[in-house]
Amino acid sequence: MDQAAQRAAESRQLAHRLSPNVRIAWNHRVRRMKLKSRIIFDYELLYVEKGELTVRLERETVLAGPGTILLFKPGLEHEFLRSDGECWMPHIHFDALYYEDYEEVPIGFKQRHEYSEREMKWLRPDVLGSVFEFPSVFRIGNHGEVHQALMQLIHAYERRDADYPLIQKSLVLRILHLLQTGLRSGRDGSLGRHRPAMERAASYIAEHYSETIALETLSKQSCLSVHHFSRIFKAVFDVSPHQFHIRCRIEKAKELMAFSPMSLSSIAEQVGYGNVYAFSKAFKRIEGISPSRFANR
Repeated sequence: MDQAAQRAAESRQLAHRLSPNVRIAWNHRVRRMKLKSRIIFDYELLYVEKGELTVRLERETVLAGPGTILLFKPGLEHEFLRSDGECWMPHIHFDALYYEDYEEVPIGFKQRHEYSEREMKWLRPDVLGSVFEFPSVFRIGNHGEVHQALMQLIHAYERRDADYPLIQKSLVLRILHLLQTGLRSGRDGSLGRHRPAMERAASYIAEHYSETIALETLSKQSCLSVHHFSRIFKAVFDVSPHQFHIRCRIEKAKELMAFSPMSLSSIAEQVGYGNVYAFSKAFKRIEGISPSRFANR
């Protein structure tokens, strides 16, 4: 498996494990902002809505104006050096994964050497940086959508009604997805413009999974050349159209194995394979085990 495929696999695995919990959500507005050097145990996501902040992130100094999103990561030394103008800074502290002690962990305001050994055990791993490759500073085109979701989360936190536990998880996951989408679009400006066409292509593949689908058919539907379509599709979904097609077939086969009495040969034919050998080979490549072993689990 090449490095790109390995990163994509790790990203998918982390996405399945994400179970965020918000520690605090605050629509912070101050005339001046200054905060001494510190590290925190969790993540803090801050949106600069108004004013300018000068922030030190380890050894790097960053000027953050309106629309900039800052992600302070666990254990990252940072400091708010100064501000210019009144600062509106909606922000949240959150864990990306579920931890039994999430309610015990406080917001940190000390430097690393000031924490006790017991307190340092609260420090979370930076999974968003190491796996999703999230930076500490986001300057992305869809920052307005992030701000909207962030304000919804803050309002939900202020109410904290019976639905809040699910709402906060769903909104943090939406924010993380928006950040990921914004990063991808920033690397290739055409992604945002062509995303609706890619979504339609993916839906077409999913609906016609058992058929042979030519790239020319998909590219014409998207009004793109075959090369351009294939490149953008992979950038959006992390897999090629062909790989996406195979996954759709395998997912349907898994459903049939679980909920129907069909034989493997019949299932192979049902999902578009000419023989059970080709089906078994594709299944094992995706799932890591043979279809017969999967069916007998």
